[in-house]
Amino acid sequence: MWQRVSYVLVGLSLTACAASVTPSSRTAFQSASRDVITASEIVASRVTDVYEAVAHLRPEFLRRRSVRPVPAFAPVSVAIYLDDLPFGNVETLKYIPLGQVRLIRYLSPNDADMRWGGLHPSGAILVTTLKQ
Repeated sequence: MWQRVSYVLVGLSLTACAASVTPSSRTAFQSASRDVITASEIVASRVTDVYEAVAHLRPEFLRRRSVRPVPAFAPVSVAIYLDDLPFGNVETLKYIPLGQVRLIRYLSPNDADMRWGGLHPSGAILVTTLKQ
C-alpha cells in the first residue's frame, strides 16, 4: 500500500515540476542559446575553421552593430577574445584551431564593455578552448 502511495507522490511531483516550466522560461533559454555555439554544433556543421563556423551557424555575430553613439576612434568590427584575452579582429578567427574550440559566445556591446573595459560598439566574440 505505502509503495503505491510513494509512486503516486513521485509521479505528482514530476508532473508539477514539468508544469512549472512556462513558455516564457523556455523562450528565454532558447534565445540565450542563440548567443552560443557549442563544439557539438561545430562538429555537426562540418566547417573547416572558426570563422566559417561563426559565418555558417550564427552570421548575426559578425553583423551586429551598435545602437549607441560611437566615438570616431572606436573599433568598427566585433572584437575577438580567445580564452578572455584580446585576440584581434574577425579575420583572426581563421587562425584558431577548430579542434580546440569548446564554446563560441557573442557578448553584446554592454556586456563586453563591462567584462573587458574599453569600447566594444559592435560587441565581442569570446572563443573558449579546451584546457590542456
